[in-house]
Amino acid sequence: MRQFKRLIEFLRPPTEYNDCSKLPEDNQDSIREIALARCNCLMARYLSWKKDNHQHSNRAQYTALIFTAITPVLLLIPWDYTKLLGAATSAVATIATGLLAIYGWRENYIRYGYVWHVLQVEKYRYLTHATEEYSNSDKEKAAKNFASRIEQIVMTEVTDWRAEMQRVEEKNPNTEQSQSGQPQSG
Repeated sequence: MRQFKRLIEFLRPPTEYNDCSKLPEDNQDSIREIALARCNCLMARYLSWKKDNHQHSNRAQYTALIFTAITPVLLLIPWDYTKLLGAATSAVATIATGLLAIYGWRENYIRYGYVWHVLQVEKYRYLTHATEEYSNSDKEKAAKNFASRIEQIVMTEVTDWRAEMQRVEEKNPNTEQSQSGQPQSG
């Protein structure tokens, strides 16, 4: 029973994240400080999401692999409860595979890792004045360009996510019906 509770615990998604959307209330900070703070917050959030999804993905894959591999061996054991044990291990492997597919942990790990890396590269470009848009000659314009670019990166990720969700809904026409209780009109 304790192992089952551990399985449920590791599958539970984390619930606490920093709120990167809040601007400083006093408005005493420069554009540079605000943009860097937002970028750092977003980087921390995406890195955390990346790590969480990687951990969940690995655990689900390992669980599915191990329980799939031991099922045939268990079925060879001459014991009264062999079929029950084989069915249970097969069910655990199926559940782990299903959870991996439902939650998309592998895909999220890749997506969040990519966004984290893009934010990291953009911050590096800004701090080193590596591109013309982050020129050292006009620091306020460079800071505004940096803030704008950070928001573009996040909005691109959100837009890509939304497009992916629409593709999923198109593949499963029953999604809208099950959510609204009404059949789709078409």
